Formats: sequence, structure tokens, C-alpha cells
Amino acid sequence: MASTFDFVIVGGGTAGLVLAARLSEDPKIQVLVIEAGKDLTSDPRVDMPAMCQSLHDTDSNWRLQTVPQKALGDRQFHIYAGRVLGGSSAINTFIFIPPSENVADSWNALNNPGWEWSNFSQSMASAYTLQDSPWGTLGEGPLHVSFATEETQWPATWRDTLSNLGFPTSMNPLSGKIYGAHMDPESVHPISKLRSYAGSAYLDPARPRSNLTIWTATLVEKVVFDQSESGDPVATGVQFVSSGVRDTVKAQKEVIISAGAINTPRVLELSGVGSAEILEPLGIDIVVNNAYVGENLQNHVYLSIASEVVKQDGFETLDGLLQQDPAVIAAAQEALMKGRGPLTGVNTSGSAQMPLPVFSSEAGKTELDQLFKGASETTDLGKTTPSFAKAHESFVRSVLESPTEASALYTTFPGYGAFDKNGDPLPHPGDGVYLTVAIHLAHPLSRGSTHITSASASTPGLQIDPKYLSHPLDVEVLARHIQAVDKIKKTEPLAKHFVQGGKRVPAEGDLSDLDTAREYARNACMGAYHFTGTCSMMPREMGGVVDEKCRVYGCKNLRICDLSIVPIIPRCNTQAAAYGVGEHIAKIIKADLQAE
Repeated sequence: MASTFDFVIVGGGTAGLVLAARLSEDPKIQVLVIEAGKDLTSDPRVDMPAMCQSLHDTDSNWRLQTVPQKALGDRQFHIYAGRVLGGSSAINTFIFIPPSENVADSWNALNNPGWEWSNFSQSMASAYTLQDSPWGTLGEGPLHVSFATEETQWPATWRDTLSNLGFPTSMNPLSGKIYGAHMDPESVHPISKLRSYAGSAYLDPARPRSNLTIWTATLVEKVVFDQSESGDPVATGVQFVSSGVRDTVKAQKEVIISAGAINTPRVLELSGVGSAEILEPLGIDIVVNNAYVGENLQNHVYLSIASEVVKQDGFETLDGLLQQDPAVIAAAQEALMKGRGPLTGVNTSGSAQMPLPVFSSEAGKTELDQLFKGASETTDLGKTTPSFAKAHESFVRSVLESPTEASALYTTFPGYGAFDKNGDPLPHPGDGVYLTVAIHLAHPLSRGSTHITSASASTPGLQIDPKYLSHPLDVEVLARHIQAVDKIKKTEPLAKHFVQGGKRVPAEGDLSDLDTAREYARNACMGAYHFTGTCSMMPREMGGVVDEKCRVYGCKNLRICDLSIVPIIPRCNTQAAAYGVGEHIAKIIKADLQAE
């Protein structure tokens, strides 16, 4: 086993494997990837879309949990994060939508030159390829992206309904500008119907390279530092445990942490990079005192509304599958053999990137003024600097005031999709068929944190507190989107499909009433698995942990490559952003190498 490499990448997840594949394109560079999880690149539970949730309750998921969320009645939520080669791209539900143009430009505005949309979008295009789309071939990367075949009339009905409300229905979801109805691009191979992810798209073609080494089932405990002549700490390698044996490996150029928005700050803190107030009581020597490590944790919150619909040919649902009906399962398996049916994809039946037109009028802007004013008087910034809080609020306000910028993502599912108080799926009620609409808040202003509670890397000692709905504006925006969905459901042609007096979750309450919608938001809201921001890319005095090249402040030869560097969360599912970040940072490092 070699003990020295040029680059040591901690984490073989989505962005980490992108980076490893790109850096190892140069045969002179020795790259090591250390992954805590297993190599399941030939496992059907990874490859088969129908089995996408079968790894959630295994050791291929970190199986983390939030602390009780005060604004949500002290409810706690499970966190799914891939502990497997390929990371969360190996266990997620496939949706692939890039960040919006305006959010990439907001990153750039935080003194991060080179991250503007015109530049970042080129990195995104290096990651994926979508063929045979209405807009031609998009992208030029190894990841296969496709649209599911529309096998029922639900998608067309969804589009027609949104069209009747004045929203577009044919914009390109892979562009930086989209609002209105769309189908979801999925990271599924269009021919084989297998998952396309970092393991298959990036790692498999790179495996034969003699300069790329992959270690799995190996837990990195901390980064190892030496002192430079100037006195700054220099990352020289990492300490790890494999098969019960502790050892170190050296990095001649850089250590790059790519462990995700929860585990990257964990590795930093275990290494002595973080807040002295947190680390010193744990007996950890301080290498870099930066109170912002683990702060600015952002995540999308979402909720669902499930309503009973009329049984009708052409409008089939997945309720039979959810109830494990043997005949329905057999038919789905037969369809799978032909590359069709519900076992080949994520099974959304139409989505929409939705603005709130109510805030784009003069009266709406006045109302928004009052909402922001009230929120500023009651919101505790915690460790968030006033300068970043102002920038974050300014960005969110620009979204809310725009008639074409999405402040929520609506996703429809032809089946029963209700959840319990902890975010786990509820069992099917046993009768009736349903259509579910999920609402994701695109740009929450609530910010939390994640910090270690133990100096041991082998214990689960983490306090993860996203502080969901702690910013009052999030409740207001989410409640108005609940009202908007209620209006969509009452609009033809969708309206005629709901059973009059039929079952609904929530069972009671008029969701067109703002107070009722607010109450449902607090009672039903839960966290997605789209964590970002905990090692944010912005000036250190503003709350940053890394600079525009993702180099960790206060030390040398230590960089971060994952969504923890993203200072403002993208508008929807973050998978595409993770690939873009990996590609973008690979370009930055290659440029640095050429300049040496």
C-alpha cells in the first residue's frame, strides 16, 4: 500500500469522484480517494431505479438525525446521506436540475470571481449529456440524463392546468432560467434504464488508470498538519483507520475534503479547524480558529398534500404498487423488461418551478416590506454575520419580487405520498387512489449548524440543527405556496379528477386560508436531503471558511470540494450542483497546476 500521493481526496462521493476522475486524467499526478463506505458499483440496489430506497436503512447510509426542531414542535428528522462509493448519487432519487442563473450569480457576488453563471454553467455542461430532448443534445459530460416516458395523461393534465393559470409549460429545465411546468430530468441511462451516477459515469472509466487509487471501508479521522516556515499550518496528509488499523498517508500537493455538508465540517473540527469554543472543551488542539466552520447550514424544507382522485383509464396511479398488490407488481416487472413502467424511474408526473406573483405587484412589495421588517425584529442571527444576512435576504427578496424566479418547486406523484411527523412515509390507507403534490421551499432564509460533540471520529457525535422555519419569512412563503397549490387543484383540467368530498392529507382545514396554511406548514414541514453551506465560500470576515478557489482559510494545501462550500442553497434538488462543483473545482486546480 502506497503511503504518499500528490492529492488525497477525503470522500468518494459525487463531487469527490468527479474531481478524482478529472485530476487523474494527467498520468503524472497520483490521486488517492478514501471512502468510508463500501464499493457497491456492481450492486443492483444501486443500479436499478426501482431499488433506489433499498440502501436507506443499511450501512450505505450515514443514518444521521437532526436535533429537535423548535419551530416544528420539537420534531426530529432522519438524514439520508450516502456512505458508499458514489456518495448520495448512488442512493438518491435521480432528479437532475441545475442551479438557477441568479443563484450562481449570487455566489459570485460574495467576492467569488469565476463562479458566475456564464462560467459555472460551462462546468455544469461538462458533467452531463441529455440526448434527444426538445432542445437538442444538451451537455457534453459522462453522466447520462434522460426524461421518463410519459405513460399516463397526468403530465399533460398538469401542464394544461398550469397553462390555464398563465404559466409556461415548455421551458428547458436544464437552463439557468425556468419557471412554470416541466418534466424532471433524471440521472437514468436512456437505453439501459440503469442509474447513471458518479460511480458509473466517472469512476468506472477512470479505474484502469495506474495513477488513481481507491480505498473503501476506510474512515479518515483527521487531517495531519505541519508548520511552514512562515508559521502557517500546512496539511501534509490524513490519519485513517482501515480494518481496525490506524495509519497515515501523505499528500505532497493537497488534501481535499469532499465528505459533504455534514461530514466535511466534522473532519475539519476533528482536525482542529473550527471554533475554539467548541473544540477546546473536547480536548482538540486548535490549528485554525474559525467560528464559521459548521455554520450556515441550509436545507430545503418540504411538505405534501395527498388527495383522492377518480379511478380512470389513462390516469393510472402507483397505489397498487404501494399496497404491494401481486398483480400490479407482476405487471410492473414485465414492463421493466421492456424498459418501461414505474420501475424505471423516479415516477414524478410533472413538476413546476413556481414564483409567487402576489409579491411582484406594488401592493405585494409593500406587504413584503412589512414581512421582512417583522422578521428582522424577531430573528436571532446566531453566528451569521450581519453582512451575509443582508446579502442572503437581498437575494431572496429579489427572487420573491420577480414574476419569473421560482421560490418553490412543486412535484406531483401519482399515488399516496403522505408522511408522519418525523418525515417517514405513512402506510397506504388501503382504499382509493391518490395524487400527491409536494412543495419544496426553494430559498429558505433559516440557517442552522452542525458540530461535533466528541473528539472521536468513530462515534456518531454530531449535533445537527438545521433550525427549520426559524426565520419567520420561510413560514410566510411556504404558506402562500400551499395556497397556490390549492388554487391549482381547483383549476381545470386537473380539478375534475379529484373525488368530491374524497380523502385528503391534511384531512381538515381550508388551505386557501392563510392562517390554516401557516399552521399546516409548521405541522407538516420536514427536511429534504439537500444540505449546503457549512464551509461557505466567501470572505472570512463575512462568515467564510474557504476562498473562491475553495482553499481553507488560515492554512495551506487544504481545499474543499463539495456542497458545503455553496453559500446560498440552489433552488431545488442539489445533485446537479454537486456535479458542477466537482467539475468547477477540478478546473481551478488544473489551472493552478499549470501556473506552477
